[in-house]
Amino acid sequence: MSGEIRAVATEPRLGRVGAVLTARLAWRNLRRNRRRTWITATTVALAVVMLQLQVSTTIGIERQSMDNLITYQTGHAKILAAGYFAERDELPLDRTLHDVDALRRRLEAVPGVAAAAPRIVFAAQLSDGRDQVPCTGIGVDLGGGETGVFRIQQAVTAGTYLKPGEPGLLLGGGLAELFGVEPGSWLTVVAKTRHGAYEALELPVVGLVGTGNPEIDRTSFFIPIETARRMLVMDGAATEISVRFGPGAREAATLERVRASLAPDTGVEVLGWRDLEQDFLAFAKVERIGHGIFVAIFVLLGVVGVANTVLLAAFERTREIGMLMALGMRGTGIRRVFIIEGALLGIVGAGVGTVLALSLIVPYATIGLDLSALYGNVDIGYPVKDRIYGALSAGALGAVWLLTAVLSALASLYPALRASRQRPAEALRHV
Repeated sequence: MSGEIRAVATEPRLGRVGAVLTARLAWRNLRRNRRRTWITATTVALAVVMLQLQVSTTIGIERQSMDNLITYQTGHAKILAAGYFAERDELPLDRTLHDVDALRRRLEAVPGVAAAAPRIVFAAQLSDGRDQVPCTGIGVDLGGGETGVFRIQQAVTAGTYLKPGEPGLLLGGGLAELFGVEPGSWLTVVAKTRHGAYEALELPVVGLVGTGNPEIDRTSFFIPIETARRMLVMDGAATEISVRFGPGAREAATLERVRASLAPDTGVEVLGWRDLEQDFLAFAKVERIGHGIFVAIFVLLGVVGVANTVLLAAFERTREIGMLMALGMRGTGIRRVFIIEGALLGIVGAGVGTVLALSLIVPYATIGLDLSALYGNVDIGYPVKDRIYGALSAGALGAVWLLTAVLSALASLYPALRASRQRPAEALRHV
């Protein structure tokens, strides 16, 4: 009689297994076969390490690329003559900006704009008397906001930066290595003037720059804008005005204010750096998708390991499941136990993987990875060279951990459904 009372009293309690009791039961089940549990957790951990490192690399290299573009090449926006952007690959000198100083003052008066700098960008060839190399020449206004927009001066690795009123050539480190020159050497600049005639000018190399942006370091040189104007017969014009926004300025809002301030001038167009670098952004998107597919394979392997472990546990505990169902535990309770087992496996594996990943990401984000030691001067497609840095993102770490737990729980769904659909009598006869 007392046994019947205990059974009746136990039935509703087992039919409504609480979340805490279910979690304890799932954790106890995982500890039954510790070797298998840790093998599965290790598989998940390795998948998480790969995922975390890939996310860190993707975020880090994109941030580094954007910083290199804005800091050394585009600024936050450019003011161009109408039609220039459509012909930008030819670097035309017949589509130029006039009244440059007035335009610059108007731009610097716009709220959110920190500095504006006129430039002349032109196609040229450099020669040392033996070899001639095509490259891009950039005439910079040393007294007109250049150092406020770009950080070229801080990237000088040898010699000095250009000085106002003194002719000189600031050379990308890659070009200097190609010619085998150093500060104090002389090179000849050959370029076509605004009117189509060729002009040659011999200039001393005053310094070398290493920006980390391959387009600057390997294919570009800088000269004072006055020198470029005389050589190219530009008559005070410029091909662009680059703009840098202040630290607290909202990019989209500031860009719209710049466009509004120049709206009456129909002969100019205002382009943000995202408009200027559409090719890079498209490339980065494709690379992101490719990296995601690569990492998804490792995540899938980890999830399959969880599903296999939970399915084996369901086979091994068939009689136990039958006994629990005979005592009153419903199918939902059985499913919940196995799903929580899978989730716990994912949480433990992801936790171990995240700790391992952190031990690698921290030095990766501070010291970086030397690409030149691995691949030499190979162009990887991003505007970075020599060294890349990972990114330490708490949000990404947490998201990967949560995603792993959810996927592991989902992977346990089929074994859980299979276990919960057994008939108690058949399960109890299982050997």
